[in-house]
Amino acid sequence: MAPLTHFPTRPAADQAADWRLLADVVSEAPVPLWVIGPEGSVEVANRAAVTFLGYRNDLDLVGGPSHELLHRNRLDGTSYPPDECPIICAQGLEHRGQEWFVTRAGDPRPVHWSTRRLNDTGATVLSFTPTASDAVRHRAEARLRDSAPASAPLRSRAVLRDGLYAIIHERFADPLFTVADLAAEVHVSVRSLQALFADVGRSPAAELRRVRLEFAHSLLERGHGVQTACQRSGFLDAGSFGRAFRRRFGYPPSQVRPPEAGS
Repeated sequence: MAPLTHFPTRPAADQAADWRLLADVVSEAPVPLWVIGPEGSVEVANRAAVTFLGYRNDLDLVGGPSHELLHRNRLDGTSYPPDECPIICAQGLEHRGQEWFVTRAGDPRPVHWSTRRLNDTGATVLSFTPTASDAVRHRAEARLRDSAPASAPLRSRAVLRDGLYAIIHERFADPLFTVADLAAEVHVSVRSLQALFADVGRSPAAELRRVRLEFAHSLLERGHGVQTACQRSGFLDAGSFGRAFRRRFGYPPSQVRPPEAGS
């Protein structure tokens, strides 16, 4: 039997160069990358992660507690124990989910995250990207910057509320989506959610219903039937849809007509 081919070990200088290249690639990767050590501390935070979270450089993060740096508290201000965090509790090689991270300035940011356990070291690689709701957050922040200065707590609540509106717009067509689901998605209680909307004189249930009804109205104006508008806007039955529609617009859905051409 022919002997196995022997590949000589690369010189130490070349290996060191390879590690420097790998470190540079991780540092400059466009996706935020974050390495959590076996004890829960941050071992690596690349430039994209540092920028996303609003820190000056990785020295502000490396060595610190990962969970506390990402989301020390829940969005309603209550304590967020590490043993309830899905990132900390993820077991196995690979997991993914959605969370809200909080920047150094205290602004909540919705993210999709994924983790992969590095078996040899016990460390975990975390990557995360903004959700579609983050575009709404950027627009909200721009409006807030252009308006009269607000206190930090009020500003954070306004940004969070914009993120909640984005989730409503993403999920209203699901008839099983409720205010309780909205609260669970951002890890706050229904009462805290109600308090956030009470700031602007509304309720989360009323806002969810408003979005559904306005979408249904737009479908009817485009010539869709009442049953189609009911189903596609997230109502479970035509009876409750008709009653809610009449209360909102003052007439039944059957009276909506497409606008005349040229009007």
